[in-house]
Amino acid sequence: MERLTGLNQEQQATILMVTHDSNAASFCRRILFIQDGVIFHELRRNVPEESQQAFYERILRVMAQLGGGSANVL
Repeated sequence: MERLTGLNQEQQATILMVTHDSNAASFCRRILFIQDGVIFHELRRNVPEESQQAFYERILRVMAQLGGGSANVL
């Protein structure tokens, strides 16, 4: 993840990542949460003021709102 972050910053490369891992997502600057094929929420990291840990905690709050688990399984 640190290598991808370096590529993004040093080479100005855009990286598109799809993940269910909140820790991996915390390395990003912008996150789109998709639920049932529709954008549910967007988060942007306040760089450099916001730490990765603080962004991770915001991600977890949105994940809790999304729900999941056996309640959403048919």
